[in-house]
Amino acid sequence: MDVDTASDNTSIDDKIDDFCENPTRDALTEGLMSLLKPTVDQLDERIRATRICQIELKQRIESLTEELQRINEGLQCPLETDSYVKKLINAKHKITIVSNILQSTQERLNKIHQAVERNTAKRKALLDHSPSYVKLSDKDLESVYEPSEDSFLLIDALEADLEVLKAMKPVMCLEIGSGSGIVITALAMALKKYCQCYHLAIDINVDACKVTKKTAAENLVDIDIAQMDLLSCIRTGNVFDVVVFNPPYVVTSDDEISNRQILFKAWAGGTNGRKVMERVFPKIPHILSNTGVFYLLVIEANDPEYILRVFMDLNMVCCTRRRSNLSSPMMRRETTVQ
Repeated sequence: MDVDTASDNTSIDDKIDDFCENPTRDALTEGLMSLLKPTVDQLDERIRATRICQIELKQRIESLTEELQRINEGLQCPLETDSYVKKLINAKHKITIVSNILQSTQERLNKIHQAVERNTAKRKALLDHSPSYVKLSDKDLESVYEPSEDSFLLIDALEADLEVLKAMKPVMCLEIGSGSGIVITALAMALKKYCQCYHLAIDINVDACKVTKKTAAENLVDIDIAQMDLLSCIRTGNVFDVVVFNPPYVVTSDDEISNRQILFKAWAGGTNGRKVMERVFPKIPHILSNTGVFYLLVIEANDPEYILRVFMDLNMVCCTRRRSNLSSPMMRRETTVQ
């Protein structure tokens, strides 16, 4: 979750030729493959060895059964060997059951193997299009929210709408509460080849502004950073085509919002977790362009349905994406009269 933000505009002039090449992501992908492959290979080898032993044991039992039957016929004492033959037959049945279990296990293992390969390929594809981010120092972690599941969910939502965003050819993009800067950087990287777009990141935390600047520089994209409290220094005028907000959404007491520790402002959402984001809602229609879109990340405890009704009352069209207990609604200004 990224922090609400603010002031001191800073600009980055670095450029990029190709944002898809990233040694860090390639290393992450190779590391994931190297961790999973030995485990799967080891399971394959154990199953294979067990099945070979089972086949050999089955052959020996069948051979012994035939030998006992011949002895039984030769001695003409069927009653003495019947019990042994029955035991051998029971053992054979048990081996058959074990064989079936092993076969089923092998099939499941194959499915797991295939799923691992698919997920690895999918993850690699995501990494190829995701920005690398600056590793936060222990000091940074005391005041800056590290990229987490919610950050990547917001990136996934933008990626899912990439074709729509490319067709829009946005001129102005804004992230409220940029935190590490990974979301606005991902957006800038994705749009760089398709349009000339100005990107602005704002955060109340000066340390977050510095980290956002480093993240943008690491990925060679131009992002201006300003330190301010939410939209306090943004003039209304319907200028932004894309606005992204990962607000403090954790349900807390209202006192925690005003906690002097700056990191608290990254996650403390007060009553219903909406205390901070509700300061932003009324201003969104006034800063969005006529075709602009607003991405907001919330959790179930924030009551997404209530939030959607709020934006509908503000004459905005609402469309929601969900993943686990996180929700990423996308709102667009209503351009027609109902």
